[in-house]
Amino acid sequence: MTIKRTRASHSCGRITLPKKRPKGFTLIELLTVLGVAALLAALVLPSLKGMMADRKTSQAAIVVKNYIEAARARAIGKNRSVSVVLERLSGRAADLNGDGVINLLDTDSTLTPPRFVSSTATSFSIASRATQSPDLNFLPYNACIKLSMAEEPLPVTERSLPTAFSFTARSPSVPDTPMIPTPYDPLMPLLDVDQVSSGINEVRVIKVTSPFANAAALLGEYLVAGNEVSFGSSPARYTITSPTSRTPHDNYAATDPTTIWFSVLNERGLDGLGEMSAAPYVNIQAGEVWGQFKIFQKPKTIYTQAVQLPKGTCIDLSLSGFANDRLGYSDYRARFSSDWVIGGTAGVPRPDEMRPIHLVFSPNGALTRVYANQKAIGSTVSPQSVRVDTVDDVFLHIGRIDQVYMPVDTTLSGRSRAALELAEANGIKQNLTDPSSYVVRLSPKSGAISAAPIANFLPVATDSLFDIVGKSRSGTYSSTITGQ
Repeated sequence: MTIKRTRASHSCGRITLPKKRPKGFTLIELLTVLGVAALLAALVLPSLKGMMADRKTSQAAIVVKNYIEAARARAIGKNRSVSVVLERLSGRAADLNGDGVINLLDTDSTLTPPRFVSSTATSFSIASRATQSPDLNFLPYNACIKLSMAEEPLPVTERSLPTAFSFTARSPSVPDTPMIPTPYDPLMPLLDVDQVSSGINEVRVIKVTSPFANAAALLGEYLVAGNEVSFGSSPARYTITSPTSRTPHDNYAATDPTTIWFSVLNERGLDGLGEMSAAPYVNIQAGEVWGQFKIFQKPKTIYTQAVQLPKGTCIDLSLSGFANDRLGYSDYRARFSSDWVIGGTAGVPRPDEMRPIHLVFSPNGALTRVYANQKAIGSTVSPQSVRVDTVDDVFLHIGRIDQVYMPVDTTLSGRSRAALELAEANGIKQNLTDPSSYVVRLSPKSGAISAAPIANFLPVATDSLFDIVGKSRSGTYSSTITGQ
């Protein structure tokens, strides 16, 4: 068999092969791709950034809701009161000289002013506070980024002490008889020295005596502002309003070691208005004496149970508070905002005057009371954490920390709808009008805890700032609650 061979065609004796294309992209192709990518990024990133911010506030609302539910479950499981503590971003000061008192007016010139948790809190003297702007320290006072739990210790009773004590209700009279000892001068603003002629006659000052020289040592740390006391077999609990620390007790021990004094909140006019509103008013009879008592301390913080909200988010305390204004101030803030302390007037509280907020769950899982800040305008008494019974829903507004802002209307020397709208027109955002904000609602009776995005609402010309905040809350929960 003959095999024929064919010769490939060639030119000039060489075989022509296809040219190989070089690997990679040309400079023009790279520039085109980068241009398209930059255009897409300019279009997508702003909305993506907004989505991430929305997701963070949603996550923060879930964290707050779940943490409060865990505290409620702990109260039921341990059969004792447990509270959720809302820590302000700044408001606690260090006790530098170790005397148990935190203040800015110390006679020892070598001592520096108190050191605050956050450098964003501005320290200033009492003399200069009236000239400061109400916006000073507004953010660190009203932003909460950390939550912790606290448990109520067992009450201190006559059975838990090594000696007997006698509690005597001091009779209100004009002039004061007997005179309140000098170390207890801060009690005077709470006394109303003209109670008899004004027809009030409400006992507020209690004298405690012991047959042994240990009254201040045994009870001094318990009979201080924020704790509660009951007398005899009565279940009525009175909030202690003064002194604010055990220092006056210790100072008076040098004069009379067997006696200490304290004052309680006992005003008939507040019955049903938010102070002890869940229980009827119980008057204290002048001259009444008790040997049986219970002292209920505020819940003690459990720092190992603390949780922090996602970065950039917070509980906006300037918006958070109770559902209704039972004290008649037309004030939506109802004890949570720092503005309640100054009442919208000129003057600024010191960082150490602001207290954390306690939301207290009872052993049956009900939200029974709140400890929140109180300070009378013009009073020389330091602010205290006062008990307020929760007969209404509590609302916690969750938003961005850089939007904790409530503008001041200079014509009204306070927060107003007009100032809010002006800030909006100038591009200043607040959590109240940010659609990515959330609202967490706590119902005291059922113990239910829910979270939902803040509602869009349309204010009318006659709305006050109180009305606007109320509409945001009612609108949020007017439809089906979207529990997280």
